[in-house]
Amino acid sequence: MFCIVFLAAYCASKKQFVSKPTKSVVNPDSELLEVNAVAYHTNDSTTLTFLEIKNENLIYKRPDTTNAFYADIRITYKLLNEPNSRRIIDSGSYRINDRASETVQIKSLTSKFSLKAKNNADYYLDIQVFDLNKKIRYAKGLNIYKKNSFTEQNFLITLNDAISFKTHFLRDENVIVKFSNPSITNVTVNCFLKEFGPALPPFSIKTPDEFKYKPDSVFKMDLSTNQFQLTMPKQGFLYVTPNENTVDGVTLYTYDKTFPGVSNSEEMINCTRYLMSKDEFETCKNAEDKKAAIDNFWINIAGSKERAKELLKRYYGRVKEANKYYTSYAQGWKTDRGMIFIVFGHPTNIYKSSKNEIWVYGVETNANALRFVFDKAPNPFSDNDYILERSQFFKDPYYTAVDYWREGRVYSNNSR
Repeated sequence: MFCIVFLAAYCASKKQFVSKPTKSVVNPDSELLEVNAVAYHTNDSTTLTFLEIKNENLIYKRPDTTNAFYADIRITYKLLNEPNSRRIIDSGSYRINDRASETVQIKSLTSKFSLKAKNNADYYLDIQVFDLNKKIRYAKGLNIYKKNSFTEQNFLITLNDAISFKTHFLRDENVIVKFSNPSITNVTVNCFLKEFGPALPPFSIKTPDEFKYKPDSVFKMDLSTNQFQLTMPKQGFLYVTPNENTVDGVTLYTYDKTFPGVSNSEEMINCTRYLMSKDEFETCKNAEDKKAAIDNFWINIAGSKERAKELLKRYYGRVKEANKYYTSYAQGWKTDRGMIFIVFGHPTNIYKSSKNEIWVYGVETNANALRFVFDKAPNPFSDNDYILERSQFFKDPYYTAVDYWREGRVYSNNSR
């Protein structure tokens, strides 16, 4: 929960567009293509979009008798005033061909394109990525915020002279933040070092710990150029604001080098809190050999080392997915959506609006179907923070799912 009087104004300045009901977009299998996009407003009427495509699941084919293999990708994009609108403000298309030998090296394919987007409006960017060899289309949507000149899309984050498609970095890394707005002559850097705990159960009546808008330290930087450098702290995040009268700005997080994956035994123990009793958790946390402790926990519930390996792979795979998609000011696995995703698996359907997300598990017309409602939270640090509407109704389904895991089986919507 955030205590800050001008949060309401912040929420009004960022409109999240309403989308039609869709199937789950939480990447339920590794065959999906990872596509990342960053928008950067260069002036009042132009926005640059940088695109990153991970080639891991692209198909490379040899078009002739030469030794070279090629990935063939077509990118199309449409700038709309809202999703599914017939009014196209700007559009374009281009192709990417990537050459490889018989062994394809895992890498990122990057490109950029320019959009005609005027100030004082918000937009929706619909990006379609076609793998022409695989004959599969992938969709990527991006909200474009251009109602004021201080949102995160007015800053371009770079690391080692390259565009960063992430906002999390390693401790002591030097990050360069660029901007084009000439009215920005100084910035305030708020340092938050707090570590956050896991989400409360979906039936909990306990009020979460209040997170007040009070940084651990603050410093200001006077700027003589259109960029500044920040050194990442040991932990926590930096919240940079260019104007004392707004809560808009850019946030940079410090995470371990394995993020969004799990880095060590201690983090494995923390992530498994959703399945553990209090005594089990304390025993693992206080164990001298934490690796042996968490390994023994999984072996005990799985019944054998082989089954434990499969449970480990699936459970921490969900932790990684939660970190990818639900991270806000805390790692994704600690959030309400992350907790539900880890324990219950992929929703059957997700419905999105400007105010909330509704996750449905099971057939909606069935009385036993579960519906989790996540309300968009007023959060100055992240546009990706949602709070679950908790209910005692979820107590039995939650414990059923947890017991399923503790019986050595992977719980999912299809396993009931």
